[in-house]
Amino acid sequence: MSDYNVIRGLRIKYLSADPSNPEDGQVWYNSSSQNLRVAAILGTGAWSSGGAVGTARTTASAGTQTANVIFGGQMRNPPYADQSLVEEYNGSSWSEVNNLPSAVGNLGGTGTQTAALSIGGYYNVTATNEYDGTNWSSGGSLNTGREIMTGGAGTQTAALAIGGYVREPGATNKVESYNGSSWSVAPTLNTALYGRTGIGTQSAALAGGGQTGSQSSATEEYNGSSWSTVTSRPYAAGSAMGSGTQTAALNYGGNPGSQQTITASYNGSSWSSEPAMATSRAMGGGSPSGTSSSALASTGTSPTATEEFTAPSGTANITSS
Repeated sequence: MSDYNVIRGLRIKYLSADPSNPEDGQVWYNSSSQNLRVAAILGTGAWSSGGAVGTARTTASAGTQTANVIFGGQMRNPPYADQSLVEEYNGSSWSEVNNLPSAVGNLGGTGTQTAALSIGGYYNVTATNEYDGTNWSSGGSLNTGREIMTGGAGTQTAALAIGGYVREPGATNKVESYNGSSWSVAPTLNTALYGRTGIGTQSAALAGGGQTGSQSSATEEYNGSSWSTVTSRPYAAGSAMGSGTQTAALNYGGNPGSQQTITASYNGSSWSSEPAMATSRAMGGGSPSGTSSSALASTGTSPTATEEFTAPSGTANITSS
């Protein structure tokens, strides 16, 4: 039998109290209660209806399930105009706030509601913009303009731009790293795809799915210095939404050719199927700084519908039964 620290890469800590913010799957020994403990999602999650966005469109996003912001994108009806619209979500309703400096479609996004980052966009856009919860300001320019990243990874001051589409030649494996003021070239992906679902941090990221001429289920992990191909996602689709971390991730929806309701979770080694969304969608708003047990899906190729994913979580004792 393999040791836990070999499988998970962590040693079991000996603590006098439970840690304040453990990762899903983290194990420790509580010396006060004399129990071996694990942090885990304890039940099946479910999607429920949330407040409707003001303007249906494809979009980029930042934030959590209850503090979210969507920005830019493209209308889903002719003339398919790019948008500068920005809307914030408080957990029950959306409100329009200050627009992006310019209209841009097919952009990427990451960060939180009060520290968001817009990345690139159509057509070979290199511009990035930073949001402080009230106003937008210009950030550093990408070295390679790109679009259809769906999501970046990390925070406003420590972000990744993962893959994407360059016009031309097409899907790229290029990755760039942002330090809050400038972008630098980072190690490339193993597979060039656009519409990848990027979540996690700058030094521990996950890129799920994507597409070229067809949809892909390819999944890669980043450790801050290189990308490694890991277990494929259980469904092939580009432009899905995402939430969580490298070791506790949620991907949902995707594929603008035939929108999906599929939801899947990743625990750092394998994917599992989760309850499907009620509304199929792709290229919508996710919750990049949310969790795998508390996520948000908004608009995209669907109408104005918003859905919230919630899974019961907590800490349990490990027993022999």
